[in-house]
Amino acid sequence: MSYTIDEFCNRHKFSRSTYYKLQRVGKGPRTMPVLDCVRISEDAEREWVAAREAETRQPVAA
Repeated sequence: MSYTIDEFCNRHKFSRSTYYKLQRVGKGPRTMPVLDCVRISEDAEREWVAAREAETRQPVAA
């Protein structure tokens, strides 16, 4: 399964403009062209979520 940009944005509760901002700074999901449409695979979505979560991890102070 894969998602359109709008479906992806709806799933993550942000706007299409936020999606394009993320893409511009290199923090958007991997995409794939399918004919005249851009799609985001479930694998790409999982990787994107994991990468965003990894950015928030901080070492625990001893």
